[in-house]
Order: sequence, then C-alpha cells, then structure tokens
Amino acid sequence: MKGWERHEGDPNFVFSQKLSRYYDLENSNGVFYDNFAPGDTQLFRDSARYGANWEALQNAARSVHHGLTDGHDAIVGDTVASTTLGFVGRIDRLDDKVIAFDGRSQLGWECTGGKWKIRHELNYAWIVKPESIQRFLGKMGTAQ
Repeated sequence: MKGWERHEGDPNFVFSQKLSRYYDLENSNGVFYDNFAPGDTQLFRDSARYGANWEALQNAARSVHHGLTDGHDAIVGDTVASTTLGFVGRIDRLDDKVIAFDGRSQLGWECTGGKWKIRHELNYAWIVKPESIQRFLGKMGTAQ
C-alpha cells in the first residue's frame, strides 16, 4: 500500500510522483478496474488516467490509511506474475467525514527491462464501519 498512504500535512497527492514505481506511465496500456473509483468511470485502459483519477479524492482527505488483511497469494513467472491481497482503508476527509472500506485486489504484473509494473488491476471494495477495520490499519505484512 506504499504510495497510497496520506498523512495530515502531506503535500498534494500526484499519482505519477507517488506510484510510478509500480505503474508504467509511459507504456500505460492495460486494464484497471475498481468499483470504488471516484467519478463515473470504474474501468480504465490507461494506467496514467486510472491513477490521476484518484488525485481529487486523495487531496480532499486529511489522511488515508491502509492495512493488509488476508488472502495474499502470488504466481510468479519469468516475465509475468499475478498477486492477490486483502486490504482495508480509512479515508478521513477534510470535511470530517470518514470512509472506511474492506477490499480485495488482483494485480497482473509484467517484467520489462528488469522492472515489474502493474498491467492489469481488479479491485473490489465495500463500505464498512470504521471500528471493524481498526485492528488492520497499519498492518503491512509481506505482501507489499
């Protein structure tokens, strides 16, 4: 979840600066689906557009914290891999509203030029009560 975190007082979240380590923003073709994505679009074919879509939500938050739950698994080949993980998040917005969610993610990775980048992403999350995820927040485990 490194890169998606936000702490009070952080500078504006700019996806290309925070997460280019994981996403190829030059050769950005892929499939990126997230039912929790802000706005009217949940399916993106471009990692840069997918990432930029999260900037307004992040920048309207005082803090964003995540934690891993369970279900971590990986299948790894020489140039492709698939990972799955369970995660939770808490978004404390500047308007004092709190959004807590539980989610699952499956990531398709491609290794080109010696670097692993996410090419396919399928995320599904649902709203939960903040107290139901508190024990997981900050828990990073080995799936990072």
